[in-house]
Amino acid sequence: MLKQAAKEALILIGISVAVALAVYAVRSDKIGIMHAAQSGGSARQLTADSGFSEISLEDAVRLYEDKNALFADSRHAADFAAGHIKGALHLYAAEQEAWLPEFLAATDPETAIVTYCDGEDCHLARALAELLFFNGFDHVRYLKNGWTRWREGGFPIE
Repeated sequence: MLKQAAKEALILIGISVAVALAVYAVRSDKIGIMHAAQSGGSARQLTADSGFSEISLEDAVRLYEDKNALFADSRHAADFAAGHIKGALHLYAAEQEAWLPEFLAATDPETAIVTYCDGEDCHLARALAELLFFNGFDHVRYLKNGWTRWREGGFPIE
């Protein structure tokens, strides 16, 4: 009887996987990870493509100057308080329960968002971009080593 149940469970799992793959194959809005990586993250594509990917400093500055994106600092609160990109929101992914519900309610999902943290090895900006993407924001980019590069470039900070 246990053998029969295991066999039926495997059959159901196989059917489920096959159906999921078939549905995914015909979807027009594929999951953005591979699509975003191929898009190159330019400012022109930020409003046209869905997904999240790295953005160049030049494209981030252009979005900032044109006021075409919301900037989100993904660093710890103390780092944000010590200085951040002028006008940036503090959205620390590890404390998402404190800000995410209100952010989702107040922010249009079509908003272009640029996340950043500090350091070449910092994963916080990418993690925040991914969190926002999987919560319905289709136009999210992350600026690697963003705080240092932004400051060194002499762009607006507070």
